Amino acid sequence: MKMLFSASDREQVQVVRKKLFEAGIRCEVRQNPVAQGVFGIPSYPELWVNEDGDILKALKLLGNRRLSQMTVIFSGS
Repeated sequence: MKMLFSASDREQVQVVRKKLFEAGIRCEVRQNPVAQGVFGIPSYPELWVNEDGDILKALKLLGNRRLSQMTVIFSGS
């Protein structure tokens, strides 16, 4: 499982989740309540892709325009 991105707008996260789901990519929205307000930084919803092999397909579905508007968090491990 890999975190794809996080956004301050929960609706944006839900729209992307729906698009990925419709493409057959299993994903889920998470929000870490423990991180809420740590160091004065609010916790935002995160979109996680369940299968590591789907991450590139998910990025392609999002397209360049949408990717340029969000912070993508992608780790190699």
